[in-house]
Amino acid sequence: MTPLTTRRRAHLPSGRSAVVAGLAASALVLGACSGGDADEPAGEAGGAEVTIALPEEPRTLASWNAYSNDGHPVLRNVTEALLNRDPDSNELVPELALEWEQIDDTNWQFTLREGVTFHDGTPFNAEAAATSLNFVLDPENAFPMRTFLGPDVTASAVDEYTLNVETASPDPILPTRLYFVTIPSPEQVDDSDAYETNPIGTGPYAFESWNRGQNIVLTANEEWWGADSDDAMGEQDIAQATYVFRPETEVRAGMLSSNEADLAPRITSEQCDAAPVCESTPTVETVVLRLDTPNPVLADQRVREAIALAIDKDQIMNDILGGGETVGQIVGPGAVGYADLEPYPYDPDRAAELVAEAEADGVDVTAPITVIAREGFILRASEAVQVISAELQEIGLTGATSETQETAAFEEQWTIGYDNIPEDRAWAGLQQHGQELMDYAGSIGGYYSCDGQTSAYCDPTLEDMYAEAVTTSDDERQEALAAIAEYVYEEVPVVPIGQPNFNFGMTERVDWTPRMDGFILLKEMTVTE
Repeated sequence: MTPLTTRRRAHLPSGRSAVVAGLAASALVLGACSGGDADEPAGEAGGAEVTIALPEEPRTLASWNAYSNDGHPVLRNVTEALLNRDPDSNELVPELALEWEQIDDTNWQFTLREGVTFHDGTPFNAEAAATSLNFVLDPENAFPMRTFLGPDVTASAVDEYTLNVETASPDPILPTRLYFVTIPSPEQVDDSDAYETNPIGTGPYAFESWNRGQNIVLTANEEWWGADSDDAMGEQDIAQATYVFRPETEVRAGMLSSNEADLAPRITSEQCDAAPVCESTPTVETVVLRLDTPNPVLADQRVREAIALAIDKDQIMNDILGGGETVGQIVGPGAVGYADLEPYPYDPDRAAELVAEAEADGVDVTAPITVIAREGFILRASEAVQVISAELQEIGLTGATSETQETAAFEEQWTIGYDNIPEDRAWAGLQQHGQELMDYAGSIGGYYSCDGQTSAYCDPTLEDMYAEAVTTSDDERQEALAAIAEYVYEEVPVVPIGQPNFNFGMTERVDWTPRMDGFILLKEMTVTE
């Protein structure tokens, strides 16, 4: 796998549209890379305090939200997973598990780290890990992060520090999936209020307070196992971290120059240039437009193809979202299943022809279509959806309008699943899809499968292809997944738009470099007074 190359501020390409020229944005909560020597023991916590200005407040502090863009900046510092990723190579590395192996087609065993305790004093062992994993992954709980987790799993203790995880069907990438799943204290998972608001994990930082609408405070965990371990891949140089929520990019950028914040993600390229320190880097996200195929208009493949051809993707990426590469697939070259498909070209004339063909066959091309995005996630989402809706109107989809929604309302509708999408809803949803699994199967399960929680598409042919592909590995897996990528490229239930560059501003006292997976890990930062 090719390591991520980070850099100091790189000048992004200028856009072509006079209407939106000069707008630039990043689009995912930032990550962090070691500011110290990850090979040295972590040592005791330092005395530095930092303030991080986030564009949105977490919808919940439940551990399941540690995979998401609104949750992981906070939660991934409090709760830990069996595995993490090396910030340089992006390869899986030990965290709460030291070793792992597949013992047969459906069983994996993990050798756990000894001497670890949760913040509430509960010992971490195989029984604790099994209890918490079974709760977080319980189909009846249906937490949204299950979208990325393939077959149902059952965890059990083999002995005190050996954990077995059984999958309902073969899953060759189970360790990669479990990298998404942090482990909360088993003592709190039955208390829904505490689980949602007072996270308890094993991480280097412990939850201190959540003042809703204002801030979240974490403090260094004095009992963290990594304080005297040479494989902790970081250190507690920071004593306290305060997260504040400022949706306006101008406000977040301004907080850097006034020393009100030390780190500000998702600012524009111009704001990043003006920051004391700026990092611009690609990441694993892909901007997509997901189409509600249960809707009679969007069920027509010609209409979906027309939408793909109507969008000036270069304009969206480089004039609005701050720079990036247009793409033809929702995962990048580093993912298993990548098929190197060309981006759908910008061809409004052909798009208009397809709409006219559909109309001639009785499709109501004047019906409402809502180009919609979540507030505070994709930067300048309101501008992007306005541009896209105007482009749809120009090709004859005259009912197209635009809208943004706050996170909770948007996510509730975004994750209802194909079977629950009403026919009269016609969303063209602008969203970002993370490819942290580096395996296209996770994307298929989320966005294209009949049972995917974030899917608005169901196709029996694809279901058969997917069921066979997920049991394969190595070259066979690459071939099977790439065939699915080529299939959905023609069907167009999702329009891939591009992979953006992200801009992060910070003060000079912070030594930090972005990670490919986007996590903000405080243990990977150093701060000078």
